[in-house]
Amino acid sequence: MKLLSNEKPTTTKKSIPEIHVVGTVGLEDQPLLAAHPESVMPSVDVDASTHLSVDDLRGPALLHRRTVLAGLAGAGTALLAPQLTGCAGAGVATRSATLPGSIAEAARGLRARSYSCEELTRAYLRAIDELQPRLNAFITVTGQQALDQARRLDAELRAGKDRGPLHGIPIVHKDLYDTQGVRTTVGSEFFKDRIPNADATVVTRMAQAGVVSLGKTHMNEFAAGISGTNAFFGDAHNPWDLARSPGGSSSGTGAAIAAGLCLGGTGSDTGGSIRVPASWNNITGIRPTFGRVSLRGVYPRAYSLDVAGPLGRSVADVAMLLQAMVGHDPAYKDSMKSPHEDFSRDLKAGVRGVRIGIIENYTYRDVDADVARAVEEANRTLAKLGATVVPVRIPMLSGPLEYSALFNILLYEFNQILGPEYRATENKKLFGPIVQGNIVRGEKVSREFYDKALAERAQQKAQFREVFKQVDALVTPTLPTVAPLLSASGETYDRGRQFMLPFSWVGVPSIAVPCGFDGQGLPIGMQIVGDEMRESLLLRIAAAYESATAFHSRRAPVHTTVVL
Repeated sequence: MKLLSNEKPTTTKKSIPEIHVVGTVGLEDQPLLAAHPESVMPSVDVDASTHLSVDDLRGPALLHRRTVLAGLAGAGTALLAPQLTGCAGAGVATRSATLPGSIAEAARGLRARSYSCEELTRAYLRAIDELQPRLNAFITVTGQQALDQARRLDAELRAGKDRGPLHGIPIVHKDLYDTQGVRTTVGSEFFKDRIPNADATVVTRMAQAGVVSLGKTHMNEFAAGISGTNAFFGDAHNPWDLARSPGGSSSGTGAAIAAGLCLGGTGSDTGGSIRVPASWNNITGIRPTFGRVSLRGVYPRAYSLDVAGPLGRSVADVAMLLQAMVGHDPAYKDSMKSPHEDFSRDLKAGVRGVRIGIIENYTYRDVDADVARAVEEANRTLAKLGATVVPVRIPMLSGPLEYSALFNILLYEFNQILGPEYRATENKKLFGPIVQGNIVRGEKVSREFYDKALAERAQQKAQFREVFKQVDALVTPTLPTVAPLLSASGETYDRGRQFMLPFSWVGVPSIAVPCGFDGQGLPIGMQIVGDEMRESLLLRIAAAYESATAFHSRRAPVHTTVVL
């Protein structure tokens, strides 16, 4: 198979990036992964103490991690102990309860005054403190900002103002969503000090819905790849097996949710960057219809393929997060106008009478045996629930929609976006090897090829959508493999794109849900694909399947032990 992305592990023995300290969440100076001694310690910009200021450190704002931690030995955990001043349920907690397993459970606890927004936020900051050294899921932790948000949201609940189901819910944002006053690196050394002056539309909308943002998560540099590797910030690690990829490019969001470090988060998806980490971390993620969620303030990977979407522990969680993200945005040129829709309304409606298509010579083509067995069993489960499962043919998936050709379109656009800045930068080492390789390949894709592809897109999209006259949704594996080792070859990662890029190109929505485990106990995901604007149907099918199985409820071996 032709190597498309040169996506290989990028961790090298290099100096550790400095950490910008406006506080700390108490990260311990310990090896990232004993099995991989070559891994560097994660670099986290901690903007994030509860009560510690730069003045308290009696030193410069920029300090090496070891210097900071030597001076703060043991302080981080103490700083994050509950100090409940003026919040709902004020007082030091004496109970010992596990963190909520879903957004709905957390919402019930907040409204029952079982705990406050501040208590919940402190608990998740402790969870990050516990596992960040092992997972490297974060680039920036915004602890103080999160606690300030939580206190305001507590005050609102006391005053009778309830923003809805996400009020007080701790989430994370992928580090390509602009956040006002908080650095947004896009996973690159080139942007390591980039601080936006405005929030992305999605960040604004989710804040209006009442979320508490815990920080900015790890990602492949400039969203280039699905491995979760990063030459500057170090590799992210999969909580199901720390030697394996958490998927990318929304690597940190996926790992953080799976390890219990938050209740949900944002990702972006060009050629699979929501669906891949969902599958390899045993969580759920949805790629919405192209243009349904605004990308204003989200750094682009490829204009014609990019979408923004949520990841969560369950279908219900993803439905609530998506609800806060969608909506027309006149500031985003590809934004779609659509009627208001309640994505949670039909989650219990079942699948009786729903027509599910299995694509001949595609759904099970070049798929590992354990993955094929899991998806076959998932289809049998859907049939037992009342769905009609039938074969369908989409010949173009082996022709014009073959993923390697589509990847060249992605590379062309990536070169148009980042290439001029890259070529104007004298120090090319500010860009990692995957990004440099993508730009070199993108430079070789001709404008004629690209223009021809765009000219043919509308017809290809219409032709593809004909299948939805026969069925309501399509099922494939999310990926043909379970999570590979971080040291796997680029060809191994590229193999995973076959079920991603074709559906991205035609702009239809798809959802990835857990559907089993392989012989090693590694998660397997199923992808359900629908027609334009049929997110509610996809969520309904996924919820029916989820309710009939228990795969999504299984915890990763590396999971927080923090209690409320």
